[in-house]
Amino acid sequence: MRIVHVTECLAGGVLTFLLNLTSQLDQDEHIIIYGKRDNTPDNVELLFKKNVSLIYWKNAQREIRPKQDLLALRELLYRLKNIENIDILQLHSSKAGVLGRVAARLLGLQKRTFYLPHGVSFARQDVSSRKRNFYILIEKVANAFAGRVIACSHSEKELLISHGIKNVTVINNGIKVSEVEPKYKIPGRPLVFGTVGRITYQKNPKLFNEIAVHFKEDKRVRFLWIGDGELRHEIQENEQVQVTGWVTPSEVQSYLNQIDIYISTSLWEGLPLSVLEAMNCGKPLLLSDCVGNVDTVKDGDNGFLYHDVEDAVDLIEKFLLIPTESVLKLEKKSYQMVCNNFSLRLLKNAYESLYKTIVLKKIGKI
Repeated sequence: MRIVHVTECLAGGVLTFLLNLTSQLDQDEHIIIYGKRDNTPDNVELLFKKNVSLIYWKNAQREIRPKQDLLALRELLYRLKNIENIDILQLHSSKAGVLGRVAARLLGLQKRTFYLPHGVSFARQDVSSRKRNFYILIEKVANAFAGRVIACSHSEKELLISHGIKNVTVINNGIKVSEVEPKYKIPGRPLVFGTVGRITYQKNPKLFNEIAVHFKEDKRVRFLWIGDGELRHEIQENEQVQVTGWVTPSEVQSYLNQIDIYISTSLWEGLPLSVLEAMNCGKPLLLSDCVGNVDTVKDGDNGFLYHDVEDAVDLIEKFLLIPTESVLKLEKKSYQMVCNNFSLRLLKNAYESLYKTIVLKKIGKI
């Protein structure tokens, strides 16, 4: 099977997703038409297996610029026309989703096209309501052009449908789950609340800092942000609050193993891989109540959702009072949930089934 992926941002979560999917579907040929961002690794093609080839999409960029977008569309059409026997066209993130569906319509590929938002554009809270409404309009128009939308979580599907986006299927994000249960951590003092990610507006470092400030005199609690980013200055670092800066994947894993509770302050998500990785380490969750996060928490079973600073502070106080045995139960439930719902095996099976249906329709078998 020949699967063509299109993305204007081969970096971050999209890159991780494509590395996972193409390695799982290693019997298929994958061609990735990609644009670069500042955090796209050098020699990114070396990260992929031999069943993957990459084609650089020079004119692709994130922001809406009509002249540049027309150039990007023309280039994309040229690239796709020169690829024979495309079985599946899979589009990743908003800009590729729009331009790719226009291209699919023009090339007659609309019934073989899928679009993965990887976090819906109109869920963003770093833009005006007017701009969000414009994004909704664009998504509706593109949705009418071609293909089916694949939401990476049930809450993302609900958000899409609530704004008039049709033909939405859910395939949960997935990670490589440990075959052996993690070494569950007996909570100590201080109780360490940690998060992983780039320090950006989406991840809401301001809220992280506000929560930490409530405990600035409380030696029972410590906060750790694993990562770095342009808004690092919004976090007041001290002996109780640490920002690691950029670290290697193995160092991220080491830090994750050291924390007691995984905390997220995100304003919006799709289905965060960092939360799934924390669950794979057996970490209870304390997550902001937003799209994506809500799919990973069964309230009181493997952690809790919160709505604001006061909510979060109350739940941290609750964690400080929970008996050790109860915390260990939360840890085990987190690991069980990621195994049962968010594994690469489940993701692979879902995509194999989806693709097979399309190919059988293409050759007239169903």
